[in-house]
Amino acid sequence: MRRTINHKELFKCVNRCAVIAIALFFMYVFLNTIPQLVPATNVRNIVFAGGSKGHFNEDDFKIKKFGIGTDGNPFLTVEGKAGESIPQKEDTGLAYVFVTNNGTYAATSDWMYTKWHAHELKLDEKNCVKSMNMNSGVGVEMGDDVKITNANATKLKNVMTAEFGIDNKDGSICANQVFDSAPK
Repeated sequence: MRRTINHKELFKCVNRCAVIAIALFFMYVFLNTIPQLVPATNVRNIVFAGGSKGHFNEDDFKIKKFGIGTDGNPFLTVEGKAGESIPQKEDTGLAYVFVTNNGTYAATSDWMYTKWHAHELKLDEKNCVKSMNMNSGVGVEMGDDVKITNANATKLKNVMTAEFGIDNKDGSICANQVFDSAPK
């Protein structure tokens, strides 16, 4: 059976697809050039204006128990609900930090990305971040406790819960407040 092509319908379809493609192209260009045209602080204020300021419960950071689980993953349990609190202020993040025999890891939620996620990092003696690896392959699980997955750790030296902040003068990320810490 042979099908007859209706040129008007074909033209409408091509035009609709072209309009969508052009709109996507301009959106791509806009989103990739606006940071160069407008200071990052202004863009951040536009994007996050009116957004949730978060909520905080100090019990969500009071360490009750910690260790290496039977599954081989570092974990900690808090008096409140792990992962329930999210940052309340711009340029801050909340963290559950694990210092292991195989590196230091943090489960974090920050003002730009409040979903809890994991990083491998190095801290200096003042609890400032010296380096951060966001592609280390570690993960985080939130439930009754906080668990760092794929860390390949066998010993947990200590844990810490803290609020970290970015210093806008030099870009450093340091612990503004340590809520709780415990050596192993």
